[in-house]
Amino acid sequence: MLPETEYITGIWIPPLAKLTRNERWPPHSYPGLTQQITCTPLSTSEKSIAELNDRFALIYTGQRRLARNLLRDVVGEYICSDTTSVHAHDAIQRLAVLMRYELEKDNVDGFAALLSEHWLESQHIDAGSTNTRVDQIFAVIDDLIDGKMICGAGGGGFLQVILKKGITKDDLKARLNEVFQDSGVDVWECAFV
Repeated sequence: MLPETEYITGIWIPPLAKLTRNERWPPHSYPGLTQQITCTPLSTSEKSIAELNDRFALIYTGQRRLARNLLRDVVGEYICSDTTSVHAHDAIQRLAVLMRYELEKDNVDGFAALLSEHWLESQHIDAGSTNTRVDQIFAVIDDLIDGKMICGAGGGGFLQVILKKGITKDDLKARLNEVFQDSGVDVWECAFV
């Protein structure tokens, strides 16, 4: 960040704008590099989709996380070339390619293992992506799952897991209800289409 500017709500604000209290000056931010975004549909079999629908579960933690400054902190660390952050982002890019490969080869177990690796890398980017509740949930169901990951910023909200073969969502729900009772932790219905 340049010392003569301040980053506020996604717009670079020069000192003059701060002095005049005119946050609309300049009228737009100046873009960086032009991004060429491409989207390639995942080519996986109906067999893999069916297996994911059987084994994938979405767990509500019963908590919400206010992640107001998270993006600024994460991007700031990356831009400042924080070694841990850069390494974790690079690892997540590599994992995404490998996850796609495993799903296209109908290897849900391989995908699940990579999902757990992604979870570990996410914690290097933001230690707040986990908390005591998230850790407790994962510890309680560890013997029922092959893969785990947070949704969004983590620290609350939803967790996603890949169940071990032979374990049902009802088994998962029963375990969570046994331990967490009426705390809001629950398995939500979801499906891949």
